[in-house]
Amino acid sequence: MGNIDYLCGMLKYILDMMIGGDSLGLSTKLDQMDRKTMREVVKLTTKYCVDTFGINNRKKTEFVVSICKQRSGETAYGQYCPYDNKITIYYDNCPTIKHMVQTVIHEYAHYMQPIKSSYNKLLKEYGYDDHPMEIEAREIEKEYYKDCWNKIKNKI
Repeated sequence: MGNIDYLCGMLKYILDMMIGGDSLGLSTKLDQMDRKTMREVVKLTTKYCVDTFGINNRKKTEFVVSICKQRSGETAYGQYCPYDNKITIYYDNCPTIKHMVQTVIHEYAHYMQPIKSSYNKLLKEYGYDDHPMEIEAREIEKEYYKDCWNKIKNKI
């Protein structure tokens, strides 16, 4: 009987690690979260970005963050529009909290970059995967997402 108790305990532990258990974790699946909690994760991650990276003083208007389902176009976790100064997070394409936090940080990196003046020119030269601004944004998201999560997780 001891082996069954042990195996049940291990199964619960593994499931908790995969879906977050009673508390939220980076591996928590977004389809198990309510919209209010998603908004709070995005809001706190955005605040982390402002506190960590500052604001882009070249912008004349304050940036906006939107969380919505992607309606059309090539599937993406998010996007930054420099003309509207708007970060959009497509929650239906982000499978976990980790992806959502990384996406906010990635798009915030684009907000800080000179997108209007350089992005399309570099895109023609390098393509998307080798685009210097995409490489930089991917490096920033990977470097900062754990620190961000550690600072915001107890506020959710």
